[in-house]
Amino acid sequence: MTTPAISTYSPTFHQRRLRSLTKSLVIELGYLEHCLAEGGQDAYLHAAATGIDTAIDCLNEYLATPSTMSGLAIHPAD
Repeated sequence: MTTPAISTYSPTFHQRRLRSLTKSLVIELGYLEHCLAEGGQDAYLHAAATGIDTAIDCLNEYLATPSTMSGLAIHPAD
């Protein structure tokens, strides 16, 4: 009897880094939303919260798509 091989998932450094970044953005978004709820109805705060929310959505979508991670490359700043 042959036991089937079990494939284990081992995230790369870049995947772990992006997941960590996403978690940090979620925390920061929570703080911005708290500020907005406390009366900080500034247009800049609202725009920042919207931008962070969009970034979180994009990162989650990117990390959920297995085919995109194989070509992940981090390019240094120019």
